[in-house]
Amino acid sequence: MEKQDYPKLYRESDILSIDAKRKHFWIVRSEIAILLFIAGITSIAWDQVPNLRVAVEISSAILLVTAVFLSAILQMRKYDLVSFSGRAVGESIKTESWKFMMKTEPYNGAISDSVAEERFITRLGEILRRQPSICSELAPFLQDDKQITEFMRHIRGLTFQNRQTEYIKSRLEDQRLWYAEKAGWNKNQESKWFIITWMLQLAAIAFAIVVIGLGDYAINPVSILTTVGACVFSWTHARSYRELSQSYGLTAQELSLLESRARLISTEEELVEMVEDVERTISREHTVWLVRRV
Repeated sequence: MEKQDYPKLYRESDILSIDAKRKHFWIVRSEIAILLFIAGITSIAWDQVPNLRVAVEISSAILLVTAVFLSAILQMRKYDLVSFSGRAVGESIKTESWKFMMKTEPYNGAISDSVAEERFITRLGEILRRQPSICSELAPFLQDDKQITEFMRHIRGLTFQNRQTEYIKSRLEDQRLWYAEKAGWNKNQESKWFIITWMLQLAAIAFAIVVIGLGDYAINPVSILTTVGACVFSWTHARSYRELSQSYGLTAQELSLLESRARLISTEEELVEMVEDVERTISREHTVWLVRRV
């Protein structure tokens, strides 16, 4: 199932989330780069180059003010909150879309398709209102007439067995593979940055011993390495590699068990129950992660 097969509100929330995430980490990287540059130029003994000392001090002050300004932008615009809220809306819409297609409550097969569609639109409005930080930005798209796509109507109209096959392939298996891949990637990133942090600390200790032995020095590498280590720690904390690795790994395992169960069901009632369990598992991961971040 491609993005264009989901409601337009999902596509717009996804765009909003990605754009906010890009802006957030661009500012974080800029702050880190500024701090590293300041650490680099302030570690040099400019007393030995008096002609440049004033210029360096002015440059450091300007860069520090810039870093403070960027930090203020993060606090005011709250790009991280917008990104997480956009993702929460998007994933909730995906869950609701699959419930609609699989005829679970409140879209069961006993009601007409027109009534199910009315309930679906109402649910989209409720999902959007739960995220006030982005509600005003996405509300106009709720009025669009392309919330229920032809693909969604087509899947809803399939037989029980065809809907079962489509759900396992396009939703359950797809999500299991995604979470497993992301869990592995975040685990590798955590290990990589952990090793880098320890190497920087060891290098700082080694250079500190050398500096003590030399006495006078033109450049103090210890302060640079210490600052780099702090920046690496800040970056890994911002990316939350460990938390994501554990959370995604657990979700992938649960979905794997549900996939095995899904291939054994033989009735409409079992399909509905299985879909509810799968969507509950996926929704729990999103909800817990949003609460942690917010």
